[in-house]
Amino acid sequence: MRRLLLVLLVIAGATFLTRGVLPCSSFGAQPSCYVALLPGPTEDTLGLVELGPGTERHVSTGELLLTTVAVEADLDLSEWLRYAISPRVDEVPREQLFPSGEDAGEVAARNAALMENSQLDATVAALQELGYDFDTDFDGARVEELQEPSAVDAGQLEPGDVIVAVDGEPVADNREVVDLVGRLAPGDDVTLSRLRDGTTRDVTLTLVPAPEDASQPRLGVLLSSYLELPVDVHIDAGVIGGPSAGLMFTLGIIELLGEDDLTGGAVVAGTGTIDRDGRIGPIGGIRQKVLGATSRGDEGPPAAVFLVPEGNMAEAAGAPVERALTLVPVATLDDAMRALADIRAGRAPVGALALPSS
Repeated sequence: MRRLLLVLLVIAGATFLTRGVLPCSSFGAQPSCYVALLPGPTEDTLGLVELGPGTERHVSTGELLLTTVAVEADLDLSEWLRYAISPRVDEVPREQLFPSGEDAGEVAARNAALMENSQLDATVAALQELGYDFDTDFDGARVEELQEPSAVDAGQLEPGDVIVAVDGEPVADNREVVDLVGRLAPGDDVTLSRLRDGTTRDVTLTLVPAPEDASQPRLGVLLSSYLELPVDVHIDAGVIGGPSAGLMFTLGIIELLGEDDLTGGAVVAGTGTIDRDGRIGPIGGIRQKVLGATSRGDEGPPAAVFLVPEGNMAEAAGAPVERALTLVPVATLDDAMRALADIRAGRAPVGALALPSS
């Protein structure tokens, strides 16, 4: 009888752990309190960057791979235990990826906005590196996507429109639009000055309640900061979100617009945020990105070199790679350009670390 009771208690405990019945604040050692980070797919940025009509596109002999992290957010008990001992997987507290209880949709929307701003910063950094002279002040907030629930009636706003004022107050970027709208309440009217096909027109919308908090106003529009550029550059990143592909987008644009062959035929992977001044920032999931670059799922050749944000170098050095890989630390776009020049010349870049296959 005691043995049966013990078995039942174990089963009940496992059920509680698997279903996340206990809150993480009181008992954090359970699957529902963690998400798993796995090596994600890679993409050649040269295939994601599109140039406007009439812009010459140069051919590269190699590849510039952006790297990603795959996230498994709903772990059962067996997955949680198996991933905990896997050298290729990191388990992190759910709160790191879903702060304040955000759901997957909210996180995806936030990452999409970060991606749009990252692409713009990457483009500015690339064009400045190539010698283009232009005003880098933002010119408004560009409509990227209409989302439900939305305050927008048919035709009032469309992707590609640029918002230049809110209730008569000029706005320079998407953050200013969000700040001004955030001062209002659901049910309030707001007048947006929108630029479309060279013509500015005012449209008035009635704000709707935000699904996650009915007391907060919602436009239902995904915005990015807008800047008029001397070259028409479009990046189609698909479902990839967040700002961590900035460095590789910058290098991809330079490769396609510049006359030099940056890769020299090599397959070069990398990651890192980048600002318009060319400063490279650290990212999350570096080990998984390094592993993904050496075991590509698209049957393409593995990367020989990985450009690592300087702040991630120590962690990247511990990745158990299946194939030999050279890690190169970079803190600026200039560092990355010098590293690529060294690779083309057959020299070891400054600070390069050779990882042997495990």
